[in-house]
Amino acid sequence: MLTDLEARRLLDAVKALDSTKPIAFPSIQSYITLEASSSQANDKFQIDINRKTLNVKKCTYQTRYKKSVNLLRIDIEGPPHPNPDGTEIPCPHIHIYRDGYDDKWAYPLSSEIITNPKDLIQVLIDFLEYNNINNVPSVISQIEVN
Repeated sequence: MLTDLEARRLLDAVKALDSTKPIAFPSIQSYITLEASSSQANDKFQIDINRKTLNVKKCTYQTRYKKSVNLLRIDIEGPPHPNPDGTEIPCPHIHIYRDGYDDKWAYPLSSEIITNPKDLIQVLIDFLEYNNINNVPSVISQIEVN
């Protein structure tokens, strides 16, 4: 478990993707994981793009540290998220790590990232920038049109 200060340091760290090849955005019922490292402390991160569903509009973007600590997660198209205090946050929303709660708190996506939740490629690019990725490559899309 991380403290809020440790989590903030990890989120604020400048990171680079290990591969600069274009990202092949996953089609429905699939996912990909991108590997990233911070330049200062050589921390390792995994960034998941998950479309393991038949719903073409649904996508989850997640940043993990040490493969098991979820620092950030964006949910596009899904049910509202019940926060520990009983409030419900509709989709799209973002989960941000919080000491003692892991990623159990969600916030409206627009309160953290200015993006177009209907454009899954743009959300990915904005999510990578929010993660302080300094070498965002191009994204190859084969998104199904509906």
